[in-house]
Amino acid sequence: MKRASRKEVWLLLMVAGWLAACWPLLRHLAARAAVVEEFALQLLALGIAAALVWRAEAAARRAGEAGAWRVGDGWLAALVMLLYAVSRRFLPHTVSGFAAFAALLLAPGPWRRGRWPEPAVAGLVVLALPAMMMVELFFGYPLRVAAAAGASGLLAAAGLPVAREGVTLAWQGVTVWVDAPCSGVRMLWSGLWLALLAGGLARLSWIRCALACGWALGVVVVCNAVRVMGLCLVEGGLLPAGPVFHAGLGVLLFAGGAWLILSGVQRVARGGAAVAPVPGAAATPARAGAALRGLSVGAFLSACLLAVAMPCEPARDATDLATAFPGWPAAFEGCPLEPTPLAAREAAFNRAFPGRIARFACGGRVVILRWVMRPTHRVHAAADCLRSAGWRIVPGPLHADPAGAWTTFTAVRENERMAVRERCAGRDGRTWPDVASWFWQALADRAAGPWWVVTVVEPPDAPSPSP
Repeated sequence: MKRASRKEVWLLLMVAGWLAACWPLLRHLAARAAVVEEFALQLLALGIAAALVWRAEAAARRAGEAGAWRVGDGWLAALVMLLYAVSRRFLPHTVSGFAAFAALLLAPGPWRRGRWPEPAVAGLVVLALPAMMMVELFFGYPLRVAAAAGASGLLAAAGLPVAREGVTLAWQGVTVWVDAPCSGVRMLWSGLWLALLAGGLARLSWIRCALACGWALGVVVVCNAVRVMGLCLVEGGLLPAGPVFHAGLGVLLFAGGAWLILSGVQRVARGGAAVAPVPGAAATPARAGAALRGLSVGAFLSACLLAVAMPCEPARDATDLATAFPGWPAAFEGCPLEPTPLAAREAAFNRAFPGRIARFACGGRVVILRWVMRPTHRVHAAADCLRSAGWRIVPGPLHADPAGAWTTFTAVRENERMAVRERCAGRDGRTWPDVASWFWQALADRAAGPWWVVTVVEPPDAPSPSP
């Protein structure tokens, strides 16, 4: 049996330390596998990343360049692991996970060429993080604004007068609301995945890989604007309505966007050389080099130990909550609210929530109220929470209400169906039909808080609430 080299032992120790430090993160990732669509995207991104690593390693071995470990390798990985150990106490798993996987990619291994990891592999690992919920919250609304602005510009250029306010377009007496499913987040994921795959096959440098991803972002924004423009033309009666045309338009734009992305990556690849060959290890005395490498491994393992020892998140200030909380309302839409116990998931989530959560029965409906002290990633849209619990979400139209519009959708799981609507409201009377648009407005004007997030769950055949 071949005896393991010292470098292989060190690498195994670093991987074992990383696994121990990142166990809460990995457990969170495993829990997100319940969302089948998101789990499939994770596997697709990680599978391509692994294939690119195997391809590059095989090429390096043929060229006799594999296995070089520079003196001092591991110090940057130790520093980033220390950043993860600190950040996981204040940031959600998805955000702190960037530092965790960056620490692994910066450690010596087959995923690196020279001092840095392969850019396409690093990008695919980022795409593999189960971050769709966070991306929808942080970037979904800006993407919707960009799509609405692009669509209104295209329609105006065609001589069709369109009035835009935020993510709402008014034309021909109809109002088109660019909702969360129209944000283009999943199209953006696909475009970046395609750009990284092509960039990895071409072995683009970090700068050229970033250019390829920027090109993919621009293509996706334009395609999504054209898609929203088509929706406006459908609502205005200039294009045929129906799911067949809607799906066909989406497929056509996706195919055209994919062609544009691949063409752009090809041009970027022709514009410069691929990743330079890996130079050999620095010329350092063997004993001194081994000592420095051992110290860097020790620093990395110490950072991993710190991550294991530090608690995940600070406890919220219960005194501030008790002082500021105004109490739960007694009725909703003229119906008395009867308190009911929170579900196990809701109760666990409530312990670190910057506010309060309560569940009520209300005339055959379930009303979930969230009182929020500050804008936070912990305010998840009801659709995201149900999707993570295995429900399939069917978006519905915007429900108009004099007190403020509601997002609506139907949740389906096996033989169960339920109608859900949701709205956010501030103490100044302003309302937002979805969590993403509330989040950005709350960030811009924190003085308008605290806020209420109201979720209503009712049978699918229930009559619409009266205005």
